[in-house]
Amino acid sequence: MMFIQPGRSAAAATESDRLMNELGKVEGQLQLWISRSEKNARFFREDPVAAMRAAGLAIEDDLICELEIIMRGIAQKLK
Repeated sequence: MMFIQPGRSAAAATESDRLMNELGKVEGQLQLWISRSEKNARFFREDPVAAMRAAGLAIEDDLICELEIIMRGIAQKLK
């Protein structure tokens, strides 16, 4: 049984789970891309979502967009 966080819909939980699963699948590809050059590593540190797109990861664009929304939310909270 899945536990839903307060204020979080079942659909949002499912989308987050899907995102985490897909990120797990491409983690090795991303690590390899980052390790290929300091330029790639710096790009990832500066803009992880754009770097993931540039790396050509086998991940659906809607999931990358979801990740971008999450990252923007985190950045806003850090301000």
